[in-house]
Amino acid sequence: MKTVLIVDDDRVIVNLLAEGLRDFGYAVSTAVSGEEALERVKDQSFDLGVLDMRMPGMCGIELARSLGAGGGPPFVFLSAFGDESVVREAAEAGAMGYLIKPVDIPQLVPFIEASMARAREIADLRATAGHLEKALSVEQQTRTAVGILMVKKGLDRKEAFDFLRLRARSQRRRVGDLAEELISSVEGVSRILRE
Repeated sequence: MKTVLIVDDDRVIVNLLAEGLRDFGYAVSTAVSGEEALERVKDQSFDLGVLDMRMPGMCGIELARSLGAGGGPPFVFLSAFGDESVVREAAEAGAMGYLIKPVDIPQLVPFIEASMARAREIADLRATAGHLEKALSVEQQTRTAVGILMVKKGLDRKEAFDFLRLRARSQRRRVGDLAEELISSVEGVSRILRE
């Protein structure tokens, strides 16, 4: 079941939206302030936050920034204000979308679904980017280790890589791990010689 956090200082709106979304099968939690929303996020994870832009105390933008900094859920804004500067501020805060009140539940559900899908795509892209960064780092370390072996053992590039690969295989280790260890040991020797 998809979980949604609705944050609005207007209790009538909060209750109407919560009831309507529950009728559509969502698990809904509510908060009437930014501070209360942050407490909810500490206790539960959410697929999406639906935030009001203007609230007393902590405004929606401040809440959005806190959610983003604290690894909170992705969020959208539901606000009575549609000024271009306000919408731009919401986008800069990382909003998945922005709807202007009043809004009815049949209009809100597709917006929520599209926003959740977009958030999942962004999370997948970030995960992929992380894997690519790690792969590039391992590749760079392997090239560096091969270079070290070429110099230290007088091997050509292929021979040095084969040496590294066979040594890793014989030790039942990954080439990248052995490359990292080789680089660290050479850096350690260099540091000792400089002191």
